[in-house]
Amino acid sequence: MPRIAAAYIRVSTEDQTEYSPAAQLRELQAYAETHGLLLDDRFVYADEGISGRRAEKRPAFQRMISDAKAGLFSVVLVHKFDRFARSREDSVVYKAILKRAGVEVVSIREPLAEGSYSGVMEAI
Repeated sequence: MPRIAAAYIRVSTEDQTEYSPAAQLRELQAYAETHGLLLDDRFVYADEGISGRRAEKRPAFQRMISDAKAGLFSVVLVHKFDRFARSREDSVVYKAILKRAGVEVVSIREPLAEGSYSGVMEAI
């Protein structure tokens, strides 16, 4: 049985066309299909025109975190890690919340190696 995936899409007002919600979603869907993940439309969360600096100001992000805690999916796909969070503090806090819920965060454009150096590489 395939793992259930969620997609988180964020576009701030200054982002270019390559980061448009539609472009991000197409890439996330292709990644999910290629990697045997089931990406249901119910679990596509998008914050448009919202800065990534403060996670509590992003309603779709907060719904995604709540749904993750409820066990609705086991992986969150993002285009790049900066779509998930701009602040290192938010990134650490929310990834820890998701990890406790058994949910993995995967950047399709910035894959991380497993092991102790992955956090360092992501911070860079």
